[in-house]
Amino acid sequence: MKSPVYNVQAVPIEKVHGNAFNPNKVAPPEMKLLYTSIKEDGFTMPCVVYYLADEDQYEIVDGFHRYTIMKTHK
Repeated sequence: MKSPVYNVQAVPIEKVHGNAFNPNKVAPPEMKLLYTSIKEDGFTMPCVVYYLADEDQYEIVDGFHRYTIMKTHK
């Protein structure tokens, strides 16, 4: 078996959305720190998504806060 970790792909951000079961909330100061980190170092970890074929959409499994930064900052 080949691990999906070795199959990183770029997908259209318009087709990506959060999942309904992520209760994790991050306070504004920590989101600002995440933004600063990404701004200085770039994205060092990809967001993990699951493809929903019936919707032609991708649901986030891991990386919702990185996705939020990506959507809210240029």
